[in-house]
Amino acid sequence: MDIQKLSSKYTVRPLVTSDTEIILKLNQSNPLYFKYCPPAISRPMIRHDMTVVPPHTSKDDKYYLGFFDGDKLVAMLDLVLNYPEKENVWIGLFMVDAKYSGKGIGTDIMNEIFTALSAEGFKEIGLAYAKGNPQSEHFLAKIGFFKTGVEEEEKNYHYTAVVVGQLLDEN
Repeated sequence: MDIQKLSSKYTVRPLVTSDTEIILKLNQSNPLYFKYCPPAISRPMIRHDMTVVPPHTSKDDKYYLGFFDGDKLVAMLDLVLNYPEKENVWIGLFMVDAKYSGKGIGTDIMNEIFTALSAEGFKEIGLAYAKGNPQSEHFLAKIGFFKTGVEEEEKNYHYTAVVVGQLLDEN
C-alpha cells in the first residue's frame, strides 16, 4: 500500500521509536480519551503499540503512521490490513493533536483514508471506542461509522469497547 495516498495535504510516514516523544505529546493533548480508555499513555506503551498485531495477522499488514504538516505531527493512525477478515481493515487508534481538533482536519484525513482504502479493494473498516466517551462517539458517527451491536468488556482496563464499522463501498 502506498501510504502517501492516505493524504493529499499531509506527509504520511511510518512512526518509529525515535518519534516516541512527539507521539507522547500528541496523545497527552487528548486527556478525555484516556479518561474513558485507560491506562494513561506511556513511552513503553507507545513502543509496544508500534509493533503489536492482532492474532492471525502479519507485521506486513500493520501500519503505524503519522500525518505531518512540515515537522508537526498532526494526527496518528494505527492500521491493520486484512483484519479481522480479508478485505477488512482495523483501526487500532486514530488521534488528532488537540491543537488541530474542531477544524475538520480529522474528518478530512479519515475521508481520504476511506477513499484510499476503497481504491485498494478494501470493503469495511472496523474499530472500537471506549463506551461513554462522547467525543469519540460523536466523531465516529459524524464520519459514518455505525454501531455493530458488539460491546466487549476490557477487564484489565475496566472499560467497555464499543465496536463500530464503516462500509467503504458506500463512500
